Amino acid sequence: MALNARVRVAALLPLVLIVASGCDGWSGPPTTVGTATATLSAQTRCLAETTTNPCTYWFQYWPDGATTVTSTPHHEANVDTGGFVTVTEAITGLTPGTLYHSQFCGYGDSNVQAPGLCVGQQGGAVSSPGTQPDTGDHNSTQRFRTATTGTAATIDLGRPLSAADTSDRPISRDAGFSAAYSSTNSLWIFGDTVHRNGSPPWLLGTTAAAGPYARGQVPVTLQELPTPPAAPSPGRTGVALFLPTPTGLLLPGNPTPSNPNPGPVACTPDVSSSYPASWTSGMARIPGTERLLIAYHQICVATTRDSWPVERVTLTDYNPATNRFLSTVTPFTASPLQNGVPVTQQLGSPVFGGDGFLYFYAHDFSSARVIVARVAADASSWGNAANYRWWNGTTWTTSQSTAASVITAPEIWSAHVADFTGVGSHRYAMIIQSSFGTGGYRIYESASPAGPWTAGPAGQVPDSCPGGGFGCYAFTAHAELSTPDRFWLSWYSPGDRNGFAHIRLAAVPW
Repeated sequence: MALNARVRVAALLPLVLIVASGCDGWSGPPTTVGTATATLSAQTRCLAETTTNPCTYWFQYWPDGATTVTSTPHHEANVDTGGFVTVTEAITGLTPGTLYHSQFCGYGDSNVQAPGLCVGQQGGAVSSPGTQPDTGDHNSTQRFRTATTGTAATIDLGRPLSAADTSDRPISRDAGFSAAYSSTNSLWIFGDTVHRNGSPPWLLGTTAAAGPYARGQVPVTLQELPTPPAAPSPGRTGVALFLPTPTGLLLPGNPTPSNPNPGPVACTPDVSSSYPASWTSGMARIPGTERLLIAYHQICVATTRDSWPVERVTLTDYNPATNRFLSTVTPFTASPLQNGVPVTQQLGSPVFGGDGFLYFYAHDFSSARVIVARVAADASSWGNAANYRWWNGTTWTTSQSTAASVITAPEIWSAHVADFTGVGSHRYAMIIQSSFGTGGYRIYESASPAGPWTAGPAGQVPDSCPGGGFGCYAFTAHAELSTPDRFWLSWYSPGDRNGFAHIRLAAVPW
């Protein structure tokens, strides 16, 4: 499509979404977003194979919920670009704190006639100029939320995908944790997973994929992993359960007028009432190795109740090269099981501090606390609950009841901490979900895993967060994707893929 003097060559080109041979492109993330301004960006090329239909491009954009679109001026230049290049367009007059959609539009060359086509992110549906695409496909537009005086702008970057996730067999995924286990590869663990037209069609618990990563890029070529200890096999076309399904979990009995104190009931794999699941609470590379320490909670997911007790907290030493769990320990087990372990023991976000200790974090939404505990950073210690100590604001103590919050926030619905050492001057970062359902978050940073923690950017994800009962949730930091100037996060987007949902990635300046 058309070029002008403002075009610059892209430094790195991702996979291509072909609109049509001879005239193609896709929307990229805006290069800047402020309170009322943004600079839209796209990748495109022109073959200049005809003078009767010259390459012409423009952008269209609109606030979420609007019925009409705004178009930028058309630019025309029939010149062969010799490959894909970046085009940009500055727009003004935006509303602060608002979710916007944009698309890249154009026509030209021998087979894309006026009025042309409009496209969002790679893999999204194509639409006609002046119209809006299917809102259920979040890749059909480029999405961003403008800043306010108190919040940073947040830009949607797309879905992390595996090669098995195809248009005819799409995979919907819940909560996504990732961690690098080498300088080139990372592991992703997802929550409950649905594979439409696949086998099995859905899995309760976790699934996993692994593959190459690069800072500042969305991973889209991950390979699905089989259930350990089966060896990794590139080219898998289906999902598989990853972490073991817990056994022996219990639920409190349902009291009735005639039986006010019923005994516990088994947590059975019946999705209509409850099911046992191992849900990841974080992972970290074990220093000096290419293995990962994975923390997970054994939970009875009570689909008809408000309370989902965490009955066991488990740590496993995982070898990605062989797809095997080398050793597994469970330092915390509830007694009785159906009551769940206390909040202070619901530990996740393992961080090796480099000081001889392994740190963990837990959040308590009822008291708006983030609690930190530590244990000696060796496998012989972290499996024994007696070796753990909690920070009380002054010292490390065995008294869990005196554990103090390391941050102050009005609401803390979740918290995730990761080691960002090597990402510019950053060391440790925490993201909290600061509002229920609506996608609010805040980032904190510290030079030490024990703190003190300093509040950083706050914002709201570029998502309307519709339906699903919980809206947007599962806020997770991704250190291996972040850059010195952009913090990368993911969240569960309930409306993506027409309500089948998916994890999406975003970036925020920090």
